Amino acid sequence: MFGSTETLAERKNINMIAQITKTSFTCELVTIHSKRSFAELTSRIESTFQYYDANTLRVLTAEGDTEKLAAYVKKVGEPTEFAIFFCLDQGSTQRLAGAPLESRFYLFGNATIAQGLFKYSARAGLGAPVRFCVSQKDGEDARIDIDLPTSFFSQFPEMRDSPVPQELDDRMIPLLRKIAS
Repeated sequence: MFGSTETLAERKNINMIAQITKTSFTCELVTIHSKRSFAELTSRIESTFQYYDANTLRVLTAEGDTEKLAAYVKKVGEPTEFAIFFCLDQGSTQRLAGAPLESRFYLFGNATIAQGLFKYSARAGLGAPVRFCVSQKDGEDARIDIDLPTSFFSQFPEMRDSPVPQELDDRMIPLLRKIAS
């Protein structure tokens, strides 16, 4: 229990059970500027990448058939090998609040490739699937922002031997740049 009735012994016990550590790291943000409109960019993204069906992923995982799961991931990832796990339109809500912008973020990746992250650390879930944001303020050019995967995953020393962050850099950034061009 927290609050004024908490005893000194209870506070010490809480501190022993739930400790907090903080790790500083430097993350590189990649911004891809585009002359395309927000609507054009999101349309190109959503025609380039298919959506994973969360229920299908859940069922295939529960079945435990890795070959079936890999086949589904491959099919949905065609032709880029990447697909969208989730997207959220933040701009419409922000416009209601008076912010003159469009903004949508996506979680995308490849569930099979991600194994090369998770085998090093469960904390890979903080960056896999990879998140990127498409936005445009009224009167400005649209943009795509993404944390560079090698930079983001550098905060986890146990992942330094994984080749996946570099693979994500090498494959995702050019795909997004092509979409923005």
